[in-house]
Amino acid sequence: MAADAAVAALALLPLARRAHEVGIDPASAMSASLVEPSWWLCVLAVALLYAMHGCIWRWPDRFATRSRAFPLRLLGRTPWKVFARLEMIGKVWQAGCVLLFLGEAGRSAALDALRHAPAPIWALSLAYVCAGQALNLAMYTSIGDVGVYYGFKLGARVPWCSSFPFNIGLRHPQYVGVVLTLWGALALLLTPAAERAMLPQVLLVWGGMYALMAAMEQLGDAGAASKQT
Repeated sequence: MAADAAVAALALLPLARRAHEVGIDPASAMSASLVEPSWWLCVLAVALLYAMHGCIWRWPDRFATRSRAFPLRLLGRTPWKVFARLEMIGKVWQAGCVLLFLGEAGRSAALDALRHAPAPIWALSLAYVCAGQALNLAMYTSIGDVGVYYGFKLGARVPWCSSFPFNIGLRHPQYVGVVLTLWGALALLLTPAAERAMLPQVLLVWGGMYALMAAMEQLGDAGAASKQT
């Protein structure tokens, strides 16, 4: 997991430089957001999806049983398919919560940031997003929904995978991919107006949630089972 953390941390270095260039003090910006109840509500709303992950990881048998009962059984024929559908619903929920939190002024600030981001920042953002989504796509290609969505804990046999992306030294390639994607968005949204809307702060903490997820899985299981997620 050290390699995962190193990749995520190193990818933040160009963003720290960008923040300095546009006059954003990350420590002050984060401190300001911590005293805003609406920011906390947004962060907690985003975190609900990962709380669901934690519950399924901790109590897989209970989830498997409930996934076969109404209404969850409407989402899929297997527990991991139900989990996958809940994940999609959760992503829509997260996006909606962030947009609601931003309000009209915050959404306008985000659009302005995208319109006025210089070409090198767009290049950096695209590099991060492409790398992140390559890892994400490789996860689904190599182990499928059954591997990604805790199938090995939900009663399925998930074959061991040693090909890409599990052969590049990352313990949680998908989580690294998502964090890189978030950092790609963050690169474009580092403007004083977006910072006042507290959007970069949300994205930064959002990335941190994946670090907690990775730690939970590593501590809660070992060896092949942990690696397959």
